[in-house]
Amino acid sequence: MKIKKEFMLRNICGEHALVPVGETAASFKGIIKVNDIGSFIWNNLEDSKDEGEIVSKIVENYGLDDLEAKKDVRDFIEYLKNVDII
Repeated sequence: MKIKKEFMLRNICGEHALVPVGETAASFKGIIKVNDIGSFIWNNLEDSKDEGEIVSKIVENYGLDDLEAKKDVRDFIEYLKNVDII
């Protein structure tokens, strides 16, 4: 998946956040707080061929069951699409 806007994943006071940079910082007001799974998904978005590959990586790395991992990936990606990041 291709990330359309300029965001950097940052650790702010122990919390993961997607922070807009460059031109995006002027138009996108605020930051997006993400949990560990959201951070993992973000870090694997562009290198994975599809959502299924990200799900497999989450199951392997976090020990979640397949259904829970699919829901987490689907929900996070849907959110990113809704705010026009991917």
